[in-house]
Amino acid sequence: MRGVPKSFVLFAAMVAPMASSAQAASEDIKGFWQKGDATNWRGTVTETSSASVVYRDYPLVVDMVKEQQPAPPTAQNTENTPQNQPQAQQPPVHEPAPSREQIIARYGSPEQFTPIRAQKEAPLEMQGLFAALNAGDKELAWQYSVALARRNTEMQNMVAKATDYQLLAMESLGMRAPSSLDEGKDDLNQNRVELRELMAKTQQQELQRKLDIEQMLEQQGELAANETAVGKIRTLAPKIPVDPEGKVKVLIFFDEKDAGALELVKSLTPLKTSFKETQLVSFVGLTKRSYALPALKKISAASSFPFPLLNGEALAQELRIQSYPTIVFLAVTTKETYRLEGLKTPAEVEQVVRLMQGQR
Repeated sequence: MRGVPKSFVLFAAMVAPMASSAQAASEDIKGFWQKGDATNWRGTVTETSSASVVYRDYPLVVDMVKEQQPAPPTAQNTENTPQNQPQAQQPPVHEPAPSREQIIARYGSPEQFTPIRAQKEAPLEMQGLFAALNAGDKELAWQYSVALARRNTEMQNMVAKATDYQLLAMESLGMRAPSSLDEGKDDLNQNRVELRELMAKTQQQELQRKLDIEQMLEQQGELAANETAVGKIRTLAPKIPVDPEGKVKVLIFFDEKDAGALELVKSLTPLKTSFKETQLVSFVGLTKRSYALPALKKISAASSFPFPLLNGEALAQELRIQSYPTIVFLAVTTKETYRLEGLKTPAEVEQVVRLMQGQR
């Protein structure tokens, strides 16, 4: 284009709206210097290329695209052509080229000057710049250029700050390793100082969210395990004796020196609450070895055993207890027993007791 420096074309590309892509920005520049008003332009795609062909409502280009398509058969040819015989392809219909007068009427006289304007989506500073240039007001055009330069600088600063906020948000959520705090190092740490309280709040919320998820998964796992255990106990219901008066005594044999004793105590503690309101069910802990009363009390206090604790060595030999822990359920009225070996869940123990009380 005559009289247009290349540097100014590059300048127009730099200040295009942020929302436009690189291709759209390139077309905007063409709109400034080659097309005039860009709203009159159209695009099409040919059969041989997927790239968009830009034209200005030029009917011949549309005709060229249409020529590549086979002409539809006429009604007469359709009637005379058998169904099993391919129809003959009709030659394309060529429209006459537009006359000189038609071209001028449509696109205006080539001697007519078309003002170069910014697109309507461009910033107001850019639209004012082009309007001032068209009016020949250099001073006003320069003022708009300064305003546009300031806008671009502010836009770059805003984008940089938004990027820093995203990095700090990822750091707060544990998606990015935290970096050392140095206020004078870069803008990222300056923003970190401004957002310190918000970052700490987000970190606490994220930690609590993870804890809630872990607790929920743990509870679901325990619930599933209890349901499975209770289901197994129910299949053994015919073998479990029933006390006609519902009186059950639960004898818990365990190795007081074993490392798993604390886990056993933890599993038994909920049962103290489950049967707190009834006197028909009682629980007793029985040690593997025999101790004097002071030593027995010391073991009970150290392990926080939830039920009375007795020496169980002699009774274990009488009942032939082979492994620890073993839970023996005694129907008090009929003197029948049922036993479970190994560490059991509270739900399993409670289910056996309910079955022995006749709650099937």
